[in-house]
Amino acid sequence: MIVARHEIWGSIMRFPMVMFSLGLVGDACAATINVTTTDDTIAADGQCSLREAITAANLDSAFNGCTAGNGVDSIILAAAEYRFDIAGANEDANASGDLDVRSSLSIVGPGADVARIRGDREDRVFDLGPPGAGQTIVVGISGVTIRNGGGALGGAILNREDVDLSVSSVSFTGNAASQGAGIASFGLLDVDRSVFHANDADEGGAIWTSASGVASIRNVTFDSNTSTGSGSAAVFGAAATLNNVTASQNIADSDFDDSGDGAIDIRASVTIANSIIARNVDLSLGGSALLNPDCVSGGGAFDSAGHNLIGNLGNVCVLGNAQASDQTGNPAQPINPLLQPFALYGGTVEVFLPTAASPAVERGSPAPTGSAGACEETDARGVPRPQAARCDIGAAELDDLIFIDGFDPALP
Repeated sequence: MIVARHEIWGSIMRFPMVMFSLGLVGDACAATINVTTTDDTIAADGQCSLREAITAANLDSAFNGCTAGNGVDSIILAAAEYRFDIAGANEDANASGDLDVRSSLSIVGPGADVARIRGDREDRVFDLGPPGAGQTIVVGISGVTIRNGGGALGGAILNREDVDLSVSSVSFTGNAASQGAGIASFGLLDVDRSVFHANDADEGGAIWTSASGVASIRNVTFDSNTSTGSGSAAVFGAAATLNNVTASQNIADSDFDDSGDGAIDIRASVTIANSIIARNVDLSLGGSALLNPDCVSGGGAFDSAGHNLIGNLGNVCVLGNAQASDQTGNPAQPINPLLQPFALYGGTVEVFLPTAASPAVERGSPAPTGSAGACEETDARGVPRPQAARCDIGAAELDDLIFIDGFDPALP
């Protein structure tokens, strides 16, 4: 089913509600297509593979062992690994290589810790769109890990123009691309309660957005992503909002050629709130005065909506509209966010949980949920905010409060 695009958005913070109103959830005409095999097959064998399920949704008809698609379909995955076996890049009929999505649908897994969609490194994993001229499709992906994708644009997902993509509780791991190893987006993008870990690109180690790729990034962790150029975590070429984001241990200029800066490369209007961008790495060899590990103002405006921790602004990053609630470091005095190791901590996606001594603890916005600049209602694991008097900065809320009184053991 192709859905006509609604009116131009007044604010990108409306994006999750627009995704809902377009019918991604609860469409009375929608079909549920259950994937019954982990094999990557196209065969009349009575089984429904993930590839066949997407074709059934694209065509709105039964396909081999899959029930007929009908409207905004839901494709349901079990706890398993779905690995690509049909090689063939640059094919757009969903017959080989990447999974070609051409209609509105949702792909729903039981959790990123137990369901994995694994590429063959020869092609990206998902190619979304394009729809018909003047039309829009709406795609949701949740509860899975997407790994081992490769491609020039979008190692895991290429989100084309006129596609509205919503990602929730997804882990992007081990993908590679020239731009956007996790997601390269030309359409509208909303990412919530997800993680990007160990992805690699020339630009945008995890996310790269074009000038049309408006984005909302919420409760997202960026860890150990790399870029040979700038934006080891993300390059934003269009307007974006970041709320309760943590970006740490990402590496820019990974080829040591003195060209590349920052975990976040800001090329448009980017607003950030309740977030941690700290302890990232710039491997440029020009000397410490030229190192810019956390952010770079690449022609855009990086504006604070309050309650951020930027560990090292370096020499080429300007935080506009800085607030008294912001904590910013510099090359001489960077701020250590004092985060615990990257792990699940009871959730389905990994996070950096703050230590009790972290300057992120109880430093988030006191505004009620839904207000301008407020923390997200839950963290990336679904833990309610706040757990104490105030919410915490970053993608994870400290919920082990036994040692919050200061009697916690010394950090290793």
